[in-house]
Amino acid sequence: MKIVALVCRVLLGLAFCVFGANILHPFLPMPAPVAGTPVGDWSILMHTSGWMSFIGAFQLLGGLLVLAGGTLPLGLCILCPVTINILLFHSLFTGGKGIGAGLFLALLEAVLLYAYRGSFAGVFSPRNTPTPAPLG
Repeated sequence: MKIVALVCRVLLGLAFCVFGANILHPFLPMPAPVAGTPVGDWSILMHTSGWMSFIGAFQLLGGLLVLAGGTLPLGLCILCPVTINILLFHSLFTGGKGIGAGLFLALLEAVLLYAYRGSFAGVFSPRNTPTPAPLG
């Protein structure tokens, strides 16, 4: 399982680093959005508002945290919502076209969540309590 987790960690981290960096400073060819279509209108709105710059920064940050290893749980906490949005975009706006990459990323994240499940044990505990404030 260690080798599988390592491969998934590297693939997921590199994917988000590359595509996050591409959002911040485009270096890969991307098709121009077509105005008047749901995908085009959404894309134009997200890019002109600056929203995609934040998404790119979160992707890059999350990818770097996943690659670093010791910070993988924090990286997954940042990347999982991004992946959900990728899946929702392709499901709702494109009718499933182009969803393959999002499904692959979700699979990598699921494997890593399972491999590092001990780091998330507190999230699934039914009896969580606040951390007491330090005295003094």
